[in-house]
Parts: sequence; C-alpha cells; structure tokens
Amino acid sequence: MLGMWQDRVRKWLLAFFFLALSLPVAIQQTALALLLAFLAYGWIAARVAARPLGMADAPCTPPQVSPSLSTPLNLPLLLFFAALLVSTLCSPAVLHSLAGYRKLWLVGAFFVTYSLIEDVREAEWLVSLWVAGAAVVAAYGIVQHFTGIDWARELLGKPSNLDPFWFGRHEGFRTKGLHPSGITYAHNLLFPLVMVSVLFFSPTTTRRQRLLYAGGWGLMVFALLFSLTRGVWVAYLTVLLLLGVIKGRTALPGVVAGVVLCGLFLFGAGAGVRERAWSLFDLEQNLGRSQIWQANLDMIRERPLLGWGYGNYRKFRDPYYRRYPGADTTAHAHNTFLQLWVDAGMVGLGAFLFLFGVILQRGWAAYRCLTQEPWRSMILGCILGVTGFLLGGMTQYNFGDAEAVMVMWATVGVLVRLAAETPLARRSTASVW
Repeated sequence: MLGMWQDRVRKWLLAFFFLALSLPVAIQQTALALLLAFLAYGWIAARVAARPLGMADAPCTPPQVSPSLSTPLNLPLLLFFAALLVSTLCSPAVLHSLAGYRKLWLVGAFFVTYSLIEDVREAEWLVSLWVAGAAVVAAYGIVQHFTGIDWARELLGKPSNLDPFWFGRHEGFRTKGLHPSGITYAHNLLFPLVMVSVLFFSPTTTRRQRLLYAGGWGLMVFALLFSLTRGVWVAYLTVLLLLGVIKGRTALPGVVAGVVLCGLFLFGAGAGVRERAWSLFDLEQNLGRSQIWQANLDMIRERPLLGWGYGNYRKFRDPYYRRYPGADTTAHAHNTFLQLWVDAGMVGLGAFLFLFGVILQRGWAAYRCLTQEPWRSMILGCILGVTGFLLGGMTQYNFGDAEAVMVMWATVGVLVRLAAETPLARRSTASVW
C-alpha cells in the first residue's frame, strides 16, 4: 500500500513517462530515470520498513511503499544477459564490449511499468495518454512533411536536418516526428498505431471513442507513410492481417477496410511515397541492403557460436564490408536477428528468441483466458505491437534504437502486468503485488 503522496508521485511519473514515449529520446530517458529512482526509493523504503524494531534506534513510521522487483521475466532476462556476458568474455575485445552494456539500462522501462502500474483501469488510462500523445505527434509529422518544420532541433538552436524526398521532385520532406530520423520515428510509431487499431475493434469501445480512434489512426498512418520506412509499412500491414485472423468475423471486414484505406492513403500521399513503395520490388534499389546482410553473414561464419561480443560490431566490421562496395551503410546489420547473431553468436540469438517466446506465450495465454474488455484488447494490442517490433527487426536493427526499444520494453511491461492479473496467472502463481 502506497502512502498518499507517494501514490500521487507514482501516478504523475507514470503519466509523464507514457506521454514521453512519443517525444525526443532525452525526454523519454529523463522520464524513465525518474521512474527508476522512484522504484529504487520504494524498494529501499520497503526493506527499511521490514527491519525488526530492535534494529532501529527508535520506533518510526516508514513510507508505505513496497514495489517488488520480482517479475515473471526475471529468468528469461537473466539467461539473455548471461548469454551476452559469455559472448563478451570470449570475445577478442572484452573491455570494449563491456562498455557497450550501458545501452541495456533501457530494459528498466519493463521493470517500472510492470512494478508500478496498479491495476487494469490505470493501465487503460496510461495507454490512452500514450495513444493521444502519439496522435498529436503524428499530426505534427504530417505538417512537418509539407512545411519542413523541425522543432526538435530548432528549439536547441540547431539547423533542421530533414531529408527532402529524393525522387527528383520537390513534394515534401521525410517525416521524422520528434526523432533523429524517419526510420526511428516509424519504429516508435508502430506500437501506438497497432494499439489503436486493436482498441478500435474492442466490443466495449463507444461510438465516440471509435471516432477518436479512427481519427488518430488516420493521422498515424499518414505520418507512417511520410516516414518512407518500408519495413514498418510491411510490419504494420502484416500485423493488421493477423488482427483480422485472430478476431475472426467480428473484425475481419473492418480489417479489410483498413487495408483498403491504407492502399488509398498510399496512392493519395504523393508520387514520391508511391515510388518508395514500388522500390520494395526493385532488386537494383535493394542491392545495398542485400550486401549489408552478406557482410554480416561473413562475420557470423567467422564466429558463429559466441559472436564478436556485444558492442564490438563497429570495431571488427570494416574488413568484411570492404568485400561489398555496394553496401550503403555500415552502421549496423539492418536486421535485429543478424545483428544479435554477429554480436552474441548463436547462444545470444537463441536466448533472445527464448525471451520473446516467453513474452508472447504469456500474453497469448492471458488473451485466451480472458473475456473482460478492454483488458483483453489491451493485451492483444501489446502482443501484436511486440510482434510488429520483431517483424520490423527483419529490415532494421530496431533492438539497438533507443527510441524504439524503450517503447518496446514499456509495452512488454504493460503486457506482462496485465497477464499477471488474469485468473489463470493468479491460479498458477501468487501475485507479486
């Protein structure tokens, strides 16, 4: 049981965090750091409160905060990080690899959402804030496409670095929202877009809510199209079709209508967007991406089992990329699964797949045992959001993108939190709250 002021702080910090998920990464990380500090405070205060009175100098009434750090994912997460560590210790540059571990603190987004969200009703409120914030940023992204405004940099006194469409026509800019690039923005946007798509079909959604969801959906789809990120386009359409299959006759007509609308939006969004879509089928335009993958497959062949060590990619990549002059970037493998295989070998990739297999299995089991709405739809929205993240990882190393991975871990936190409150979970294990 939280004290009154602690509970108020918890709610405000959670609200700030979920609104920040669509904002620049500095704001995202600030919100996460504040929540982690609050979680640490609550854990320490709970340990103090548990001390026998004889150990204290005088009786006192400690703050009534008792968040738990025990989660259903502790073991899979431990196995994943252990696999990364084994790869590091067996790598040709141990210290350099260890320096890369600083990026992994973003998994804290899972722990704070899982540990601090109080109940289903609060989760619904936070998801609503998140979706509303994403719709506002999407509206800004559409304006950005036509006008070239770039507030994220202009407010810092920096010149805009928006990319104009590169098809020989002056028809707009590549939307990036409040993020560093259109690719980053698209992978971040995918999660709230999937959630609003699922909530639209919830049987308890009112007509007014459905109109709001439809408006937010339209804004997000146009912003996604203007991001020119083909991998996320394919991931979203795949997830939308999966939604129709899962929901069956109750949602299939609406899903088909959504796919048709996406097609109409695509053809109405401008010649540059259409040409970008057709480039999916142009082997010459995709040569650079295929050569990136070939270079990474060569790296895997050298160290297939334990990899080169997490964080060592840039240190050892150059000789392999020199074999493929058509590769248009060497920043990463442009594929989450290839990147993890290069970094941590088959052991690390296996641990990663096991972790996400557990996440999706727990979510699916919870979805199947529930009938209450919108609880059930929020779980499905999280499942499909994580699925979309993995599909998007086929063409981009989104697991290494802070703006996307923080949203992913927050979504996993909501999913596992909601799943832990189902009757099935309560019967199988005592709740940690």
